[in-house]
Amino acid sequence: MSFRPTRRDALKGFAFTGGAALIGTSGCSETPAVPVEFLHGVASGDPEATAVIIWTRATTTAEVSLLWQVAKDEGFDEIVSEGEAPAKPSSDYTVKVDVRGLEPGKSYFYRFLSGETVSPVGRTRTLAAKDATKLRLGVISCSHYGFGFYNVYRELAKEPDLDAIVHLGDYIYEYGPDGYGGPEAKEIGREQEPPHEIVTLEDYRTRFSQYRRDADLQAAHAAAPFITIWDDHETANNSWAGGAQNHQPDTEGKWETRRDAALRAYFEWMPMRDPGPGEAFYRLHRTYEMGEIATLHLIETRLAARGDEVSYEDDMVYFETAYDVSDPQTPVPLSAEAAASLPASQIEWLKTPWRESDGTAMTDYGTVRKWADTGLAEGYAYKPDLARFREEVLGNPERKLLGDEQMDWIAGELKTSRAKNVPWQVLGNQVIMARMDAPDYTVAFPPEVIEPAIRDNEYTRRWVERTKLRLPINPGAWDGYPASRQRFYEAVREAEANLVVLTGDSHQFWANDLRETPGGKRIGVEFGTSSVSSKGGYDYLAADPRVYDIAEETLLRDVPEIVYCETRHRGFILLEITAEAIEADYRAVSTVRSRDYTPSSLKRLRVTREGPGELSKLVPV
Repeated sequence: MSFRPTRRDALKGFAFTGGAALIGTSGCSETPAVPVEFLHGVASGDPEATAVIIWTRATTTAEVSLLWQVAKDEGFDEIVSEGEAPAKPSSDYTVKVDVRGLEPGKSYFYRFLSGETVSPVGRTRTLAAKDATKLRLGVISCSHYGFGFYNVYRELAKEPDLDAIVHLGDYIYEYGPDGYGGPEAKEIGREQEPPHEIVTLEDYRTRFSQYRRDADLQAAHAAAPFITIWDDHETANNSWAGGAQNHQPDTEGKWETRRDAALRAYFEWMPMRDPGPGEAFYRLHRTYEMGEIATLHLIETRLAARGDEVSYEDDMVYFETAYDVSDPQTPVPLSAEAAASLPASQIEWLKTPWRESDGTAMTDYGTVRKWADTGLAEGYAYKPDLARFREEVLGNPERKLLGDEQMDWIAGELKTSRAKNVPWQVLGNQVIMARMDAPDYTVAFPPEVIEPAIRDNEYTRRWVERTKLRLPINPGAWDGYPASRQRFYEAVREAEANLVVLTGDSHQFWANDLRETPGGKRIGVEFGTSSVSSKGGYDYLAADPRVYDIAEETLLRDVPEIVYCETRHRGFILLEITAEAIEADYRAVSTVRSRDYTPSSLKRLRVTREGPGELSKLVPV
């Protein structure tokens, strides 16, 4: 029997007493001391072959004990496990139970009870048995409450017999009404709670509570177990090991305090196992063994070791001229070779001004020295030294996305999986791994298409202008940490892994051929999902709808590792995995600005194994 909860199903449990379903039950007939409601539904996650986490939250005013039940059937005639668990104020009245002793590859139903009050019923599933022949996974990311309705979650909840739903991060967003998504939220009546940027533990709990009251999200959670990893917005935008772009210590306190509060709320509200004794909350990495078909490895790329993101404005390297200043009265410009032969104390390096009209370099020391202090004269500019920038800044081996401990862990997990002759090694990852240097959109977009978008938006104008440099589109992705990517690729090659990377973050659909070196041997493939609701980057350029088609055509032409991209729709990826092949079905909804939408399948792509560490080209199905 397939259990396919819809939004209506998620609401069935709320038919009485403002959210509490009253039905006859066995084993929990006493009236609780305080009223209990289940306004946040139920959820399951972090599955193993013989165990799974089940979750709920009791809306109440004091600690209560809940009865939980797991059964083979939706009517709970064949209960296989049950017990009691407390809902405590210290955990925001959330309840997680690690249900063990289950059978591999089996679907179960679960619920929670308090007196005659019964939660909605959820369907969960243990990880595949060894004799499984196929896996079905939903892949999702980026679910800003205010940007749109959760039509994507609603569609995902309709999918029958999912083994799991993999959420790759940005499950919640931290902004207030004046931040990212604020105007859009006001337009459709989905303003976030609390009505300010979230910083404290209570703030993060309140935000989670709002998200989890959404019936479509509840339906998705009730349909299948979630396997989850955070990205940045569960803490703050562009978070890294030492802080975040959207965290100001002067007004918001220590970063570590905010980070730990955010992660405490995350573990309370998500159906997943807490870290073990002595394990830091922010060092999350886990492997899920899915029968003998695939291993899914989750890595944390934000909080444990990531270096601060490079800024193209603040960290840029420019062409410079060396001057011999041994005689301060007559400094002499030198070639780089000549400067290298002199003592450093005798050399002064200054950024070289270039005349914009004809590209002539200004090397007169007095003029260059003066402009360095007062600003360039009109008609002159400094020219970025892109080769040095890529080597010395982006390529700095000290800048890491994964720390040494994380890298050693994933290398070992890949080798272990291959030693067991598992066909597929799947990486759950937050940010785009493929090389994606920006196409020059100042050329690609005709003036009549791009000018309406950049006329009144300074940030968008500067972004488009910067594409002339052909630098990585997103320095916060693996492109901004190429030394870490190369180390990871070496681990993949040494393990002879059949690598498939799952990626969120970008709010667009991607399929990418991952190459060990530019144009070199294929090291794996990448399937990137669009967002559940969060706005896509090209939406900001789309005053003229031709933007989407031009962007996609340009990306496919100019970025070698991209096989497929789709920039305009919100949606998810449905993965079907067998020992022989993985197929990715790119599912979309026509809009998230209204509950009236049309679902569709945009593309199906397939990859097969050719041998250890060798994958075929991604091809349409």
